Parts: sequence; structure tokens; C-alpha cells
Amino acid sequence: MDCNLELGIGLESQRKRPFLQNDGKEKEIVEQMDIISDLPDHLIARALSFLETDEAVRTCVLSSRWRYLWKGIGRICLRGFDFDPDIFSNLVEHVLKSCNSANFLAFELFCPLLIDVSRLNSWIASIKSCKIEKLTIHANNTDDYILPESPLPQCILSYNTLVYLNLDCFDIQIPESVVSFPCLKSLNLQVIFPDSEDAVNRLLSCCPVLEKLYLLGFIDYPEGLKINISVSTLRRLSLRLVNTESSYEEEHDIIINTPNLEYLSVDDDSFSKYVVKDVSRVSNVFVNYEAIWLDDLVPKYIHHLLDLLKGIATTELLTLHWSTIDVLGSALSYAWPAFPHLTTLIMQLNLYSGWTCFSKLLHSTPKLAFFILDLEGINDSDNRPSDDDLYQWTPPDKVPNCLLENLEIIGIQCFKGNEDEVQVVEYLLNNSHVLKSMMIGYDPDSASEEVREKLLMFPRASKTCDVEIYERVMYKEQDPTTSHNDIILWGV
Repeated sequence: MDCNLELGIGLESQRKRPFLQNDGKEKEIVEQMDIISDLPDHLIARALSFLETDEAVRTCVLSSRWRYLWKGIGRICLRGFDFDPDIFSNLVEHVLKSCNSANFLAFELFCPLLIDVSRLNSWIASIKSCKIEKLTIHANNTDDYILPESPLPQCILSYNTLVYLNLDCFDIQIPESVVSFPCLKSLNLQVIFPDSEDAVNRLLSCCPVLEKLYLLGFIDYPEGLKINISVSTLRRLSLRLVNTESSYEEEHDIIINTPNLEYLSVDDDSFSKYVVKDVSRVSNVFVNYEAIWLDDLVPKYIHHLLDLLKGIATTELLTLHWSTIDVLGSALSYAWPAFPHLTTLIMQLNLYSGWTCFSKLLHSTPKLAFFILDLEGINDSDNRPSDDDLYQWTPPDKVPNCLLENLEIIGIQCFKGNEDEVQVVEYLLNNSHVLKSMMIGYDPDSASEEVREKLLMFPRASKTCDVEIYERVMYKEQDPTTSHNDIILWGV
């Protein structure tokens, strides 16, 4: 195998030692010490396991000692999306043949298109005797279209040591006989519905300690689905349903019964009906409920979204994608759920809903303390609706309670200085009585210096409020893997 040196390993330290000169005086010289070379072989092999496998193989040219060290790795990870299928297959088989398979704890393959399924099956079968903890197989993956699913190698169902399982585009068949993944904590599935409906439901019932689930389902036939996600141990759930058909004739039911769930992400353009039975511990929710054509919205679909929001109303952090706001913009005459515990709201506005939902959401969140407003979508003037007067800012008749009592931090992204944006900033500053900080991401190419000075001069209801203007305002969760919902907000 051609091993070109592309990996530099130079973890060296300096060691001083005395040197006796001709005049009898000692002089210190610096000697380079290679720390890695002093490590035993098994520790070096373990370190190499954290590299991509092709990078680990390249270390064979470093020295005669390093020629075989890579063969002791405990993790195979090969990414071959851009490879020729035969070249990639030969590489996988070379690595499997050369390595000590008894060491394998993780096997991760990202296969190119048109991979030979029979060879793929043989690779998975060859590590059956190992105590694999992490198995990732991405096959037939493309962003342009959906390829037919490959049959899932049945030997995977007997891997009872798995902790992480990631499967992409497989035809999953779960037998009626008892199958169990007693150690599985993280499951990542990409499937095609309705063919995989029963298999997914049965698979979830076989995971008694599952904590994290990501399910991407392509709906390629307008047949009603019923997905039952009833996992008592589940802590994080990310669900994405993609309707590849243009029909919405059949209704899809998604049951979520997860009493220990802490994080929920719903990304859906299928108008599914969500039956949320128990998510009392959920504290962080992301909702992207999309209507590809707003003309397709009927009261039934609007109620589906409102029912979903009602089911997660106890959350503390809520992110509403602009497409969700679009649907809510058609629901102004409906009864909205209140969010009595919500302290952090991230809202992305879009030009097709404009400011219609802004006031109503603030009235629905009395405990709101941290508010991020993303204006990127609302400033697309080239595609603004002809009746845009309906979407402009109108101050609410009554000041929302959150402004009077709790709102402390406001971050505004993609501010361009339009009249309605300026009016919103003025309103928030005039009515937020406990506000501590407002950070505005200001586009200098779109808004004048005069507008900037105007923002800084607005009167403020809070005497302790600082207004800071940056070219960009950004945010992120401090640690999205935990139940804490702390958000970091900064400007550059």
C-alpha cells in the first residue's frame, strides 16, 4: 500500500543537560526528547485509534518501529464518499486483514455510492466475534436523491455489546423472535417509510437503556404512518420527517411518550400529528414545522402544530425555526398554548409571517429572561409579499409581562436598519424594565451611521441597560449534551 507521509507527529519536549567546554566551564545545551517514541507500543496504537484509519496507516513510514504499530488500532474509521467503490472496498479489506481484530471496539464506514452489498455484509460479519461497542455504516448516501435501501446484515442484530449504532439507508427487518440490545445508549437511523415503520417500532422496543435517538425518515408513499417512540430511558430525541411526495392526503401519527426526555428536536414537512403523552422533564426544544406551500395549510394542520407546542409547553428553552413562525402566522385567530416556565426563546422571523407572531409569543412567555431575535429571513426585500402591510410591526395593546418583570438580555441578529426594526428596538428599550443588555448585530452596508446613533439614543425603561452594537452577534449553547440550558451570547 502506498503510504505517503502526511501526518506530522512532533510532540517533543526540551531536556537540558550540562556540557563541559575546553576551558572547564559548564554550558547548558538543549536536547530534543521525543516523548511519543518513549511510549509502549500498545499506548501508541491506542492514540492512533483516534485518527481516521487512512491517516493512521500513513504513520508506517515514520520509522521501522512505526511500520506495524497502526495494526494494533482498536477503531476502524474509513470515509470513502468520494472514492471509487472498488478502491474503497480494497482498502477496507486490507485494513481488516492486517489488523488484530480482537482489539476492535469501533467500526465506522462511510461508503461511496454503489458499494457492493455482498462485500459490505462480509466486512460486518468478519468482526462478529469482536466486542464492538460502536458500529456506524453509511451506505448509498446522497443528497440529490434517495437510493433503494440495502438489506441490513442480520448478524448486526446479535451484536449485544453495542453502545452506539448508526445505520444509514438500510432495509431494516427485525424478526418476531426476541432481539435485544441491552447496552445500546445511542441510536441513529436513516430509513425510508412506510417500509421501515414496523421495524423501527420493534427496534425501539428492543433497547431497554436507550438514551439518545436520531431518526431521519423519508416518506416516499402517501400512506398513513404510526411511529411509537415510547422509551422511558430516552433523554435526547431528534426526529426529522421528510415528505418526498407532494401529497398530504394521509395523516401520520407520531407518539412521544418519554418521561425522562430532556431535549427534543422536531424537523417536519409532512404535517404529522404529534401525540405528546409525557415529556414533563423536557427543557430544551427545537421546532421546524414546515409547510412547503402555505396554501396547503388547513385548520387540521395548524392544530397539529399547536398541539405539538402544547405538549412541550413546560420547556425552559425553545427555538422556533422561521418555517414554524410561518405556520403560526396563519394561526393568529387560534388559541395558543402558554409557556409558563420558558426563560429562553430563540425566534427566527421570516418575511411571509413578518412581525405577526412577535407580540403574541411575548405574551405567551411571562417568565422570559433571555431573548434572541434572528432577522435574517425578514429582510429579503426581493421576495417580500405584495400585501406586506399585513406583516409590518404593530405595537401590542398591552405590554407583555415578561418585559415588565423578567426580560434581562436581548440579542438581535442581522439588523439592517429598516423602519420596523428600528421601531421594535425602540419599543423593547422603552418597555423592558429590568433589561440589562441589548446586543445588536448591525449590518454596516445596509444601515447608516445615523440609524446606529439613533439606536443608542433611545430612552430606556431600565436604568441598568447597556446597548452594544456589533457587526455580528452570535450565540451557542454552552454544553448541549447536558440538561443545562445556558446560552452564551457575544458580538464581534
